Amino acid sequence: MTEDHPKDDLTRERDDGPTGDVATTTANTADERGRSDLLGHVRRVETIADRVDFETVRTELPDGWELKPDLVQFGSAPLAETVVFEGRRVGRRILLKPVDDAEPTGEIEVYERIDPRRSRRVLATVDSLSAALRAAVNRVHQLDRG
Repeated sequence: MTEDHPKDDLTRERDDGPTGDVATTTANTADERGRSDLLGHVRRVETIADRVDFETVRTELPDGWELKPDLVQFGSAPLAETVVFEGRRVGRRILLKPVDDAEPTGEIEVYERIDPRRSRRVLATVDSLSAALRAAVNRVHQLDRG
């Protein structure tokens, strides 16, 4: 094999830098292993957005309403993943947030903001994600009519 031909995929060296230097590749591999060890205790946690079938819920919304995941902060608490219904009229939002972020299908707080100059307010706390989605879709239809 001449140097003009690429090496077999099984033996190809990684080219991580502009020089393609093997020493750089070896150092990067060691760094990745070190980071992997440091992050070994990290686990993936299921969030509310993982449990919502966005396409199915969107089919139940009136025209002009969107459904999307969002990260929000409540006071000084850490960021929380939520699901947000947004209306075509600026500022109209229904937000679903798990009471316990580690239990995205458990109790859900339903918040509403009908004007961007106002704070969101709690409408209800319901016992499940499916109940929260039903409540939010119903409220979206009420807001759309009024």
